Amino acid sequence: MLSDFKALPSVEQSNRTMTQEILIKQRKAKIEERLKKVYEKNRRMELTQIMFQTLGGKSLNTVKKEDLNDLRMLIDQNLHDIDIRLQMLNESYTL
Repeated sequence: MLSDFKALPSVEQSNRTMTQEILIKQRKAKIEERLKKVYEKNRRMELTQIMFQTLGGKSLNTVKKEDLNDLRMLIDQNLHDIDIRLQMLNESYTL
């Protein structure tokens, strides 16, 4: 396989090398995007767990400041989602 590559003209070798580099960069970008999504999903699950533990009576004294900020944003988003669902239900009942 290497001998086939070496037998190609230098322009063709360069093109194939560039194509490989592009493919590797695209694959790396896809993997990084998947990793980011998994991290975000895990973070949401972690914050949801903290939220329910707090509702169950656990103190927030041990929660880090960054976690509290993220928890506040998660709660705000949940409340917003609930408001939208309530509006949709109200609209469907009024029809």
